[in-house]
Amino acid sequence: MIFRDPPGVKTLEKRRLALASTRSLRFPQTALSILLLIPLVLPASAQENENAGIQNESIVETIAKPASVLYEPNNRTDPFLHIVPSKTAARPADDEEIPRGTPPPGIEGTFIDKAGLEGIVIHYDNRRMAVVRSEDNRAYFLYEGDRLFDGYLKTIDDDSVVFVRETLMRSGRIRTQEVTRRLREL
Repeated sequence: MIFRDPPGVKTLEKRRLALASTRSLRFPQTALSILLLIPLVLPASAQENENAGIQNESIVETIAKPASVLYEPNNRTDPFLHIVPSKTAARPADDEEIPRGTPPPGIEGTFIDKAGLEGIVIHYDNRRMAVVRSEDNRAYFLYEGDRLFDGYLKTIDDDSVVFVRETLMRSGRIRTQEVTRRLREL
């Protein structure tokens, strides 16, 4: 009886021979490719050396610069975007208030929130003056435009005054807010 291998099956001996033949072909192919590249890298004369130096630099620059490819998301997430948030501390926001420091004594060191309206004086020539009690429990007489620590007195009416609180932000803006104080709550 004669046994033959099916057409698709190789014996162990045939597989070893096929593997050895591909290995022997790899070395001459790489050696041949290196020999073919040597004339491109090494110029033959000095004049060609200068020209080749310029050409080689342009080749290196061309190889070093990756081709720019635009990513079009088409409602997909960016595969290169790092999804996990970083654990670094958050920077202060641009619209954060700048601290004012230590207030001086007197009405110039009184915050608008701590100032209480005690009364309004109307002079005979229709000038008005506000009597304001500060945090140190003293009464001060203020005219329109007089400054407090965080703002100024804008207007004096018959039964109320309007203060303007100014807040300096880190972005350089000054945020203003009007605060009205009445003599008697209605």
